[in-house]
Order: sequence, then C-alpha cells, then structure tokens
Amino acid sequence: MNNMKNFILGHYRKLFKSDETKFIIFVGLKVTFISAFVNLSVYYFLFQIMRLNLAFFKAHGFPEFYEGTPFFDYIVQESLDQIPVFAAFHIFLFFIGVYLGWLILRPFRMIGAYCEEVLGNPNTIYKIDEFSTYRLLTRFSEFFFEYLRESRLKGTMTSNSIPPQFSKIHQPVSDKIFMLHFGILLVIIAISSCLFVTENAESVYRNMLELAGSTLKDKTAVNKFFADQMFILDEIIRLVIFGITIGYTMLGFHLYNKVAGSAFGIFSTMRAFMKGNHFSRVHLLGFSYIRDYTRKLNKYLDYMENNFSNNKSKD
Repeated sequence: MNNMKNFILGHYRKLFKSDETKFIIFVGLKVTFISAFVNLSVYYFLFQIMRLNLAFFKAHGFPEFYEGTPFFDYIVQESLDQIPVFAAFHIFLFFIGVYLGWLILRPFRMIGAYCEEVLGNPNTIYKIDEFSTYRLLTRFSEFFFEYLRESRLKGTMTSNSIPPQFSKIHQPVSDKIFMLHFGILLVIIAISSCLFVTENAESVYRNMLELAGSTLKDKTAVNKFFADQMFILDEIIRLVIFGITIGYTMLGFHLYNKVAGSAFGIFSTMRAFMKGNHFSRVHLLGFSYIRDYTRKLNKYLDYMENNFSNNKSKD
C-alpha cells in the first residue's frame, strides 16, 4: 500500500497525462460507478413507491397536507442525512478500485523496473510478487530473464528450448490463481456494496413506515397495506444483489482481459526472442497503459541483440 501511495504521489503532476495513471483512476471510477449506479437506481424505485404511498396517505387523511410537500420533505430530509455516509463510502470504494488497478499493472511494472535496472547492474535479480502474479507472464519472464543473464555471462545468445508448459500456448490463457486473488477482492467489494445499498433502502423505507404509523389513524389499514407491500422491498433487495453481482462479475472479466491480452503479447515476444528471433519486440495495440514498461523491455532486448546476438555478425 505504501508503494502505491508513493507511486500516485510521484505521478501527481502528470496524473491525467500518463496512460498508466489514467488506467488506474478509471479502474477506481468503474468500481465506484457500479455501486453508485445501483444506489441511485434504488432511490429512484423507492421514489416511485413513495408516490404510490402518497396516494394511499391522501385517501386516509394525511394531516397538514398540501400537494405532498410535508410528506416528501420528511422523506427527502431523511435521505439527505445519508449523503455524507454515501459520499464517504464511495470515496473509500474509489481508492479501493485505484488499489485494484495498481495491483493489476504490478506484474508489468516489475518487468519494466527490472529491465531498467539490469542495464546498469547486470547482477540485478528478477523477483516476482506472488500476490500480483499472472502466472503465464511472471513465471515465463523469470525463466526468460535468467536466460538473458546467462547469455551475458557467456557473451553470446543462442536459441534455447522452451519448457513444454509454455511451448503450446498460442492465445491468452485463464489463470485460476490470478483470478482467485482478484476475485476475492471484488467479492469483498460487491458484498460491501450490497450491504450498504440494502441498508440505505431499508432505512428510507423504515422512515416512511414510521411517518405513516405516527400520522394515520387507521392503523389496521396501514399495517395491512405495508405488510402487503413488503414484497416490493424484498424484490428491490434481490435486484440490488443481482445487479451488483452481475456488475462486478462483468468488471472482473473486463479487467482480466486487460491483463491477459497484454501479458500474452509480452510472453509471445519473449518466447520468440528466446527461440532465436532476436529482432522480436513488443508492439501492442490498445494497451497504452503498459507502454512505458514495454519500452523498457524493448530497450533491454535492443541491448542484448546489439551486444550478444550471433545474428549481428551475419548482417
């Protein structure tokens, strides 16, 4: 978390100029948007229920009534009291989303940082972070960078055999461990959002029940009416859970595709380079948020080709 804080502070001046920081901020906004959208949708549905209930209140002699103003003033005021909590929750959700975006890019950041450092210090060791591991990329890059280190020690690069588990991969693959790590985080976010939205909905609805109970005289009719209406609130809560689950599930696949596609592109370049195609470089379209890191990788590959490639002598 401290590394993420330092990263954001270090990029503050170019916050909306860097494709990487834009990506991280947009992940935070996407995570926040799902919960905020469901919240506002619930408020809209509750407002429509209020309009129906107001007609019921009119028929039972709602006191001091003039075009519904006292009724809606009471309900709206109770809702406005929830705004600070609403804002605080979604600001917190935004920063959780930012942290999620930062973690997604961490494997690429590790590769870029290593390539930049190893040019100045050949003894630099490539280390992977287990939590942010995308296995196809990080496991193979560990093998790949060890191959380059040995090539530097030998003073030449020769084609090398590819481990069987990597040789037959020709498209992005599913990484269950990676999906589990980020799936757990998204599940926690989804559960928190569900609890927050349902609590808000129930709070507004309880306020309406209290208002009806304290102002209407026909308690029997009131109790029967609201007892029959409770299934609507139950349906809204079920829709909230369904909507948030679908929303964050789709977001999870969307973010996973952002990783899987770019990781496969880098993996393919590394594999081709290792097989002897020392002209191979990373050129990804649509993945601008990792461009800085792929440039550093390409710079390292340029260095290896220019200084240790056997192909160089054949030009």
